[in-house]
Amino acid sequence: MFTFPDTEKKLKNRITKYKKELQKEKDLTGYINDGFGKRYLLFCFYFVLGDFDNADEYFEWYKREFSDDIGDPIQQLCWALSLNRMGKDKEAKYRLAELMLSNLYIIPHLLGYEIEEYDIWHGSNLEYPEYVEYIFDEVIENINESDLQWIKELYHSPELTHIREQYIEIHRKLKDTRVFEERRKLNEEADSLLECFE
Repeated sequence: MFTFPDTEKKLKNRITKYKKELQKEKDLTGYINDGFGKRYLLFCFYFVLGDFDNADEYFEWYKREFSDDIGDPIQQLCWALSLNRMGKDKEAKYRLAELMLSNLYIIPHLLGYEIEEYDIWHGSNLEYPEYVEYIFDEVIENINESDLQWIKELYHSPELTHIREQYIEIHRKLKDTRVFEERRKLNEEADSLLECFE
């Protein structure tokens, strides 16, 4: 079972260790498999440390190395919050929208809303309401009132509300659609919802 490092020194040591291990894997095999998810945990470590200079450098490396990675909701939460604190408004908004669609329940959970499971198709275990239980306490403890206000404003903005409603409607249809070609079209439609940020 994973234990979150409990001191600044341990966090920094874990960052150094994970980055070296990821690079070693790339040097040995030509690519990074990372079944453990170290690449995602590093987002959490940098956020908890508040080390946004090194985080920015890591984010750029991650985008180069994992350009087609679907990511992880907790990673996306830490990424969005870090970018917001860094003043990178456009990308922060995109990452928050990406988080919202990767798990429809995390943002409502953070805002203290009552959560009810949507009657939709959930594509993976990362998309269910229970996944909110996996958010590290250390991450929650480092989310401040300013972060929550930013999340709340964007979450209720017309743009993100529209995207969320479309996503839910598409996934309602996916729940009852069995024909492969129809499912493919619906998935493509869902995948295109964030293109407005490009």
